Amino acid sequence: MTGAPTDLLAECEAHGIRLTVAGDGGLAIDAPQDALTPDLLGRLKAHKGELLALLRPAPNAAPALPVATRDAPATPTEPVCRCGGTAWRDVPIHGGRSTRRDCAGCRRFIGFPVWYGKDALHYEQ
Repeated sequence: MTGAPTDLLAECEAHGIRLTVAGDGGLAIDAPQDALTPDLLGRLKAHKGELLALLRPAPNAAPALPVATRDAPATPTEPVCRCGGTAWRDVPIHGGRSTRRDCAGCRRFIGFPVWYGKDALHYEQ
């Protein structure tokens, strides 16, 4: 893949690598073992500022829209995360066989709605 920031985000997501804005404003990387190669790390460092700009929510931005699943409505009325967010995003992992659910606001892990093709346990906060 190329080094463009949007391509890097897509590549990281495809390899299960989560990029977030750290509490100090830096780039936090949560990666499975062996997923973060020296080449990819170098490209992430080279585009750190651009990646942070993409990961930070725009001021006065509308909240991300939730994704409807068979066990959750498209517009939840109760918070789904400790941050108070009511939206989430489903991220395919394990080659699409599993789904990790993250808060759309703070990107905190919420649970696994699908685990290796089967409905999974939902973790309560």
